[in-house]
Amino acid sequence: MKKNQILLIVLLSIGCAFNSFAQNDLKFEINKVLPFISIEENKLTEINTLTDLDKRYPISWVREYISVEISAYKNGTKTTASGISDVLNQEQKELIRLADRSSDIAVSVMYIPENSLKNNTAQQYDFELTIMPDENAVYSEGEAQLIQYLQKNCMVNIETGNITGYDLTAIKFTITEQGHISDIQVALPSKDTKIDEMLVAAISKMPAWKPAEFSNGLKVKQNFVLTIGNMDNCMVNLLNIRPME
Repeated sequence: MKKNQILLIVLLSIGCAFNSFAQNDLKFEINKVLPFISIEENKLTEINTLTDLDKRYPISWVREYISVEISAYKNGTKTTASGISDVLNQEQKELIRLADRSSDIAVSVMYIPENSLKNNTAQQYDFELTIMPDENAVYSEGEAQLIQYLQKNCMVNIETGNITGYDLTAIKFTITEQGHISDIQVALPSKDTKIDEMLVAAISKMPAWKPAEFSNGLKVKQNFVLTIGNMDNCMVNLLNIRPME
């Protein structure tokens, strides 16, 4: 991972999959985890520039482009398409559109920076783009039933006063390609480990979901997080969340 990417990247981004609900004034949400840089599959045909790939792309840093390489797997084979501008050529756009959905797309930009230095040496800026499926993972029995499940198996088991004020607890989990629950972890622990253990157990016993799926029928993993408590807590930043666009 290159220096510029490290300076700008946030590990994960999360968009709300469901509204916020409350049990005895204790709010809870399930949020969908998104990569920092992502694009929906149905918007691939609209891509024309690097900014279309990454809205935070620092175009103002660049005085002159040396090369712009797009690398992706197509039909299982790693393929690269090159250009010399932030405006993508047809080969680059075609590679992005036809890239295998199971792998990220890598972008590597070599450029001369826009500055007043006498010895202006070439710099490199790299980032990766994840294509998001058209259909996100959903609870098979419906949103209302998911809320009921969480209220019955999680919220009623949290005694009043255990999560108060700015307290926030978060449990991350993954919906597999088969719709099963996996990779459950406590992202933000509560004051009581018994609460965390109860939440992990409840999520692990949750009925199956319908997995996320691309237009070609490919099913993929998708990450979620259950948050309980005050979303104004500054520790929310550790979850690297942002609103769904």
